[in-house]
Amino acid sequence: MKNFALKLLGLTGICLCLVAGYNYWNDTSGLYNQDFSVPRQEPDQHFVKVRYLLENPTKYDAYCFGSSRVGNIDLTKIEDGHRYYNMTYSEGLPEEWLADVKIMLKHQVTIKRILVGCDDFSFRVDPKMHESQYLRVPYKEDNLKTYLSFLLKVPSMPVRSSDKNSIYDIYSSGRPLHDFVDVEIEKNPEKHLAEMAAKPPTHYAGNYMEQTLDALRELKQICDANGIELIVFINPINHKTYMDTNKKEFNAFKAGLADITDYYDFSGLNDITTNDYYYYETSHYRPLVGDMMVHRLLDEPKELNTDFGRYVTRENVDTHIEFLQAQLAQ
Repeated sequence: MKNFALKLLGLTGICLCLVAGYNYWNDTSGLYNQDFSVPRQEPDQHFVKVRYLLENPTKYDAYCFGSSRVGNIDLTKIEDGHRYYNMTYSEGLPEEWLADVKIMLKHQVTIKRILVGCDDFSFRVDPKMHESQYLRVPYKEDNLKTYLSFLLKVPSMPVRSSDKNSIYDIYSSGRPLHDFVDVEIEKNPEKHLAEMAAKPPTHYAGNYMEQTLDALRELKQICDANGIELIVFINPINHKTYMDTNKKEFNAFKAGLADITDYYDFSGLNDITTNDYYYYETSHYRPLVGDMMVHRLLDEPKELNTDFGRYVTRENVDTHIEFLQAQLAQ
């Protein structure tokens, strides 16, 4: 029995070494394979970006936090003296942004301005779920367990690299680069619109409203205490997804957000969100929309009367929600 146990232990050790070796050499997460110069599968952007910023604490001083949607905002076009980095990562949530900012400040990462892009699902997803999702595992102070878990996960067949994959510009802008998709759309916009007409809404369920607003409130307090300019906005939600979501809850989120900070609301039914030309599918808007958003956020007067990027405050939020409800009635 003793010899059997030793053999079994040795065999187990060999199997673990083989699994670890396979996962190391076929790493798509970016924890080990840190070459982001070529098209590849989406890495765990959340983890690798925070790690990169801690290694380069003074390279940037302004950051845009949000889900994968804000990845289509090209911050490199902004010429206002700040050095921008796009902190987009898959399904990014307010509690995660708060944790990231805390880690960054603790490690003396330079932060002068933060842009935050909220979504219709920002209060619908439990961030604890991401801790077990290899695409979304967050960076923590002690990451030994994370590194080991990626080495010892159940192996999967690697997806062959393709020029149809994005380049993840981790070491510069932070954006995923996929210009080839826009080129294809522009070749035949009518085909794109026809394909969009058949696409279903992007659906989310769940309600973590209280803890989400608490996280945003604490983020606002941290920014105020550290002299960081905070600019908050709600992403332009494609009309199919907007009509699918529970708008009573979404409006309650907007009212709660206005009690914390002023913000720009790009959602609702406007000339951009109702035109599928501006979207890849019913979740992600295209970079030309991101350019419009930057112009609205940083170039135009806050109080400008526009349906795309309405400026919302504690004083006018009720009127704003009435306006959104009137849109639906029309």
